[in-house]
Amino acid sequence: MALAGRGFLAWYNARLTSHPYSVKAFGTGATYVASDCTAQAIEGEKNVMIQDRAARALKFGAVGCFWVGPLLTYWFNVMERFLPGRAPARVAAKLVIDQVLQGPFMIGSMFALCAAANGASLNAIQNKLEAELWPTWVNSVIVWGPVQIGQQMLVPLKYRVAVANGVSYVW
Repeated sequence: MALAGRGFLAWYNARLTSHPYSVKAFGTGATYVASDCTAQAIEGEKNVMIQDRAARALKFGAVGCFWVGPLLTYWFNVMERFLPGRAPARVAAKLVIDQVLQGPFMIGSMFALCAAANGASLNAIQNKLEAELWPTWVNSVIVWGPVQIGQQMLVPLKYRVAVANGVSYVW
């Protein structure tokens, strides 16, 4: 089993080197499908058709694959390019920039894209953003602040999207 795990890790690392955006995009999409399936199981709605459940999960997965994964890959690369290293002042600067700029942008764009994918009107999307963006962002700082400190101090750049995906699964 350990040998198979090392084989997968070697394969994954090779793909990260040769195709970083597509590997991270696919990983994010797969994580989002899995997390939405888990959320639907927890919600326990009995009167929802399997096709509707699958459509919801696939729409969320598409947002992860085509938006969140590539955006996070680019964002982490930009932060590391302009603020390289793991010194405390650099990590603190990355944390503030991430939480103040990228956090609200990511949350707002995800709300808008998911709502649009589910047929919401522009007015409904605006209402959702007005009602939920601020409280969601405040809660996200509580979760993602410590995660980003750990990521920036401990996790190699090529694995940061994967770690973010793991946290996103439960977030």
